[in-house]
Amino acid sequence: MIISRRTALAGALATGAVTALPTTAHAEDSPIDGSTLPTSGPAVVTAAVVAMAVHDGHAYLISRGIVPPRLTEIDLTTRKVTRTVELPTGEGGWGITVAGGKVYAGLYPVADVYCFDPVDGSVTHVGTLAGAGGFVWDMTTAPDGQVFAVSYPNGAVWQIDPATNTPTQLGAPVPGAQYGRYVGAAGNYVYVGIYTPSQLVGYDRSTKTFRDLTPEASRGQNFGPFAATDGRIFVGSSQAMLSMTLDGSDVQTAPLPAGETGVDAITVAADGTAYLTTRTSGTVWKWGPDGLVAVATPAPQDEHRKLVFLDATTLLGATGSGVLWWLDVSTGSFELLDLIDAGFVPAPDLPQSIVLGDPHLYVGGHWVITEHAASTTRRIRVAGEAKTLTWVRGELYSALYPSTEVVRVNPRTKEVHSFGTIDHEQIRPWQAAYDEKSKLLAIASAPGTGKLTGALTLLDVRTGELDVHYGILPDQSVMTVSIVDGIAYLGGDVVGGGGITPTRTSAAIAAFDLRRRKLLWTVEPLAGERSIQSVAVHNGILYGVLKRTSGGWFRYDLRTRTVVRGENKLSGYGQIHTDRTGVYCETNFGGNLYQLGAGPAKLLVDKLGDGWYTVPQLTPVRGARHSVWGLADRDLVQLPLP
Repeated sequence: MIISRRTALAGALATGAVTALPTTAHAEDSPIDGSTLPTSGPAVVTAAVVAMAVHDGHAYLISRGIVPPRLTEIDLTTRKVTRTVELPTGEGGWGITVAGGKVYAGLYPVADVYCFDPVDGSVTHVGTLAGAGGFVWDMTTAPDGQVFAVSYPNGAVWQIDPATNTPTQLGAPVPGAQYGRYVGAAGNYVYVGIYTPSQLVGYDRSTKTFRDLTPEASRGQNFGPFAATDGRIFVGSSQAMLSMTLDGSDVQTAPLPAGETGVDAITVAADGTAYLTTRTSGTVWKWGPDGLVAVATPAPQDEHRKLVFLDATTLLGATGSGVLWWLDVSTGSFELLDLIDAGFVPAPDLPQSIVLGDPHLYVGGHWVITEHAASTTRRIRVAGEAKTLTWVRGELYSALYPSTEVVRVNPRTKEVHSFGTIDHEQIRPWQAAYDEKSKLLAIASAPGTGKLTGALTLLDVRTGELDVHYGILPDQSVMTVSIVDGIAYLGGDVVGGGGITPTRTSAAIAAFDLRRRKLLWTVEPLAGERSIQSVAVHNGILYGVLKRTSGGWFRYDLRTRTVVRGENKLSGYGQIHTDRTGVYCETNFGGNLYQLGAGPAKLLVDKLGDGWYTVPQLTPVRGARHSVWGLADRDLVQLPLP
């Protein structure tokens, strides 16, 4: 079944001592069943994709964030959707390849591989390549027609014989590494980009052995994606484009242009010339004698999923936001096609952020912000995932993933103004808060995989200046920021970007004076608790919700510097919301709304589902003092407060 688009919106639009409390049973009123509350349609819809392959004049794309995921077939001549197939498991698929006239799709977060036959429309389950929460990160077809795949979290390499559709694990080339991220094949070799620790590995299919092919000058970089000719393998890295003979010798390197942080996609033209796209610009580059030369930028700052030459000069590209483009590499001219215009029926997305504007409601998604205005919606395109949304004086401010670009959006004109990027090894903005007195927007962020240190970034909305306080919480991400009376309160996560051993055992909270731009104090409120997802201050008490241990929470008295653990656990974690009536948190893992206070947390609403991509968030309902906007699954819902 294909989900129809809905556009109607119903309804109103330092140190501290720990004080242990006894665990007591708590009798409370029965919560409201969230599944019975009237909803107001999808919070945000999507046509985002994660992988593309081309076969017999058609493009095949796998959707992102749609349950069940879709394999969409597009006729490249008519540029229209000709068929949509729902895949049985997961919510998307990074891996895709064509072998024997059939399309192989590798999914997440269930690491299943399916085989689609375009002739009869059948879908066959090939196998499962990893356990719970697993990803099939990439797939490719070797010259002899054998399919190869890499998986997470077992860091394994697989071979699939299309004649039998039987997967065989070839091994985990780097002991202890979880991310088998990219795979390529040429001649008698299979090539693998392994993350954390990073390594470029070659697998000799004759000897059935793995060998480290990482060039010494490139150690520490992440490797992938791959493309090949008969005699050379091309591979991207986080700092350069590399080419080498099939056995790993004769390495040639072209550094990435300034400001680019990695290679998204590579292909090789019939004459042996490599073409690639890079983050963060989204530019198409040609590798010439003098290095990388810009050809065009059809989809600025978009992530690219695939590049395929359709003929000697026509390059087809697919972007993560749901756009196909045709580029004439000889002239630099291009055409764009939004998948929705091609007939892709948008489906409810997993929202990233939510905020009430004046007077409309805004929800951030994948490369789009949706405006809900009375009975209609509008899509405003942005160059990334809108991880944060803040309403400041008639305009929207957002920090985007993965570029860390900070932007201002005029909702009337759809104009997007960039203030630049946070950088400093950051990749994931988590939360933002605005201080009216100092006119500063404070943004909390986390680093990429293999890094520990986050940042607090301050945007002066008057001057547009970005001031990055990298390492304000040593060796930990900055997950959350909340502002009261000119003081920004922060919470950390010692796990950082993951894929690296933490150096600290307990996450910190901190107070930062925005006027003086000075750190006032830090404290580790709970020994052994590594991750604080959200903090907020209400009536002199800082409330904190933990990610690890999931569902834990605490109160920190800012006057006495004492800590009190929550008397009961929440079902999961989310972003704390405060107003005059109290302190609230909608949590994931089932979807429950709680009120936090001096005693046990009170369950107000349950059975709201797990519709958020980031963590559950709340925002006020205009004109209603006792309700907030949240989600029931992926639909907007008004949640009653006491």
